Amino acid sequence: MGFEELDYGQPDDFGAKPKIAKRILFVLSILIFLGFGLFFVYQYSKGTFKDADSFRDYIQSFGYFGPLLLSLIQCFKVMYAIVPGFIGCIVGAGLFGPLGGFVCNYVGICLGSFITFLLSKKLGIRMMRLIFSEKKFNSYIKWMNRWQRSYGVFLWIAIFLPISPDDFLCYFSGLTDMKFKRFAIIILTAKPWAILAYSLIFGNLFE
Repeated sequence: MGFEELDYGQPDDFGAKPKIAKRILFVLSILIFLGFGLFFVYQYSKGTFKDADSFRDYIQSFGYFGPLLLSLIQCFKVMYAIVPGFIGCIVGAGLFGPLGGFVCNYVGICLGSFITFLLSKKLGIRMMRLIFSEKKFNSYIKWMNRWQRSYGVFLWIAIFLPISPDDFLCYFSGLTDMKFKRFAIIILTAKPWAILAYSLIFGNLFE
């Protein structure tokens, strides 16, 4: 079965939970999602995420909370293609050293990937339509359709490579029948290598 044949309109399965719970969850998720989206758009308009220097100054301005803020930003950047993830990897390694930067970025990106997958699994295609245009969505589907028989292998390779559209892959994986456990293993084992490379190359960059 090709990806384009998946039934994206299938109702969410909340078991015995009343419909009102599903609606509340959906509304809250959308509000939180849009809230952080506005935050990123505002910061991006100020130039915070446009280059490593401005992003470094922003993180440093939070003092001891800088590592936590970096992890949170890397977490939510998975949901928003507007934030270049590699800048966070470079800045994290430069500010907190190879090990500290790696931990902040790895934890944040993995957590964001998990949240994105689960949101997509629960809320379905509606979440993706908030992020991706129809043209971009269809383009990715055609590209990924070549790997439909070995999607798990494809996903691991794609996550491993730093040039792949991680945000789309996390959203899309939530629409497939892939279980969270398998998705988590793929993310945890494929994601650290690119982050580690950034950490080793750019560690102590700003000292």
